[in-house]
Amino acid sequence: MNILIIGRGRVGNALRRGLQASGLHDVVVAGRRYKPSNISPADVIILAVSDDSIEPVAQSIAANVTAGATVLHCAGSRGTEALHACEIRGASVGVMHPLVSFPSSRVSPSLHGTIFSVNGSRRAIATSRRIAQACGARIVVAQSGDPGYHAAAALAANGAAALAFVAVGVLERLGFDKREAEQAIGGLLRSVGENVQSVGVPGALTGPIARGDAETVANHRRALRRVKRDALSAYDALVPIIVKCARAAGLPKDEASKILRTRRL
Repeated sequence: MNILIIGRGRVGNALRRGLQASGLHDVVVAGRRYKPSNISPADVIILAVSDDSIEPVAQSIAANVTAGATVLHCAGSRGTEALHACEIRGASVGVMHPLVSFPSSRVSPSLHGTIFSVNGSRRAIATSRRIAQACGARIVVAQSGDPGYHAAAALAANGAAALAFVAVGVLERLGFDKREAEQAIGGLLRSVGENVQSVGVPGALTGPIARGDAETVANHRRALRRVKRDALSAYDALVPIIVKCARAAGLPKDEASKILRTRRL
């Protein structure tokens, strides 16, 4: 396929690198100042632009989109209606949202083994599957434009990064070099992600709450009160959620209650 990616940011660069590494498709990348001559030869046009730019960019390229081409955008918070201008010109339209965290346009995360959440026309879904496979990913057909879907993705990705920020701060207070702490917590989070993928939830839960060890949880709280009180606030906010997960994994109710009572100590 001849693929045009409009957008040189984090997502656009990651898709470009993944597709070019496969060698299966011809890939052209254009910034905001794309030429109309780039549009018409493309079998697939991927709009890897900001959410509020999708609709205006779709409107600007519509006149040059070839009937039968596929136009995709990569925003998890928008549906296919943002591509209506291309659809009425005969293009197949869809959403292809990589469930991946993209923190930098200079260093792209590997797309291998990840999920692209897709929806749209049959052709758009089939095209998204070919793109995902070329990047080593797979697709799940879902209503990715739903705010609840986007909230779930943000909760996992942004919540994990924020908790890493807190945990790294605690390790620094205990003498870790900042970069060492980041490497340590990053590796830990990577193992959690692998566990979620391999054994699922709540099976991926480990640690003292999963074991019903209220004494260790109380020791954690005392240590965090001494070392970094904002970390204690984060810990206390998460304990009920972790307990709920542990209960789903089989933690007895009386042990769960003991753990919840440690927040009063």
